Amino acid sequence: MKPGKIFIVLGIVCLFAVRARASIDYGFLGYGLADLSGQLCVTIPTDYAGGEHVINGMWVGQVRLADFTTNQVLTGFCLSPDGGLQYGLTAYDPITPEAAKFGSDPSVWSTTGGIENAVYIWSQHGSTITSINDGAALGLALWAAIYNSTAVGSVNASGRFSVSGANPGIATAFASDLAELNAAGPDAVQATYNQNPASILRPVDTSMQDLIVAARPSSGSALAPEPSSFFALAALLATMGTKWLWQPVARFFGQRKKSGGYRRTAESKIARAWSSACSSVRRKAS
Repeated sequence: MKPGKIFIVLGIVCLFAVRARASIDYGFLGYGLADLSGQLCVTIPTDYAGGEHVINGMWVGQVRLADFTTNQVLTGFCLSPDGGLQYGLTAYDPITPEAAKFGSDPSVWSTTGGIENAVYIWSQHGSTITSINDGAALGLALWAAIYNSTAVGSVNASGRFSVSGANPGIATAFASDLAELNAAGPDAVQATYNQNPASILRPVDTSMQDLIVAARPSSGSALAPEPSSFFALAALLATMGTKWLWQPVARFFGQRKKSGGYRRTAESKIARAWSSACSSVRRKAS
């Protein structure tokens, strides 16, 4: 291979190596089944040693995210009641619950079963809620788990975290979620946790919220290229007319057309693939 071609290949490899970063951009699409009435008031700890503050008008429940690495819309729940959410892209590190167990914003979760109990509660209800009351109750139950757990399989409704102002439907579902965990017992809770059914999205900006979602590839794992990587590669190829490169690219995306050559075929296929990916995410988000 000629030196010039070697540098081109190395450039493409470096492009993807740079984009294979630990953090991943997710797009916040808004709330799903969540209580947005502003009636909830929660008390949360400011640190593990004690101290607390009150947040009035709390919104809580299911959130929706666009995952551009898999072209999916995810649903998840916040684990950082004092953190923020913002529309648009936010960089997160997908990590295991075990790696996340000391928490963030407030910074320290219960070290006696907090994350184990939260994962169990989420695994039982995270993908099956059908109402706003259930969504809000699950969000509150997750906060109770990470702050009020006394052991794996044991959590109190109040303690370092408490809530007031919930309507009867939310209050009943909240109590039911916690009662279900307490009835399951430590062995069942630990067994579910050991199956790794969930991932924690930890924001690069620590003022944002941790989120619990269905299990994702951990940071640093081999992932599909981000759309921006794909677009950058397409732009790079568009500046090159070397037949040896366009020929395999065109063959990868499909047969060469009768006219137009390999380059035009590849450009067309790349453009169509990019457009299709973006359209699919928009359809799922609507």
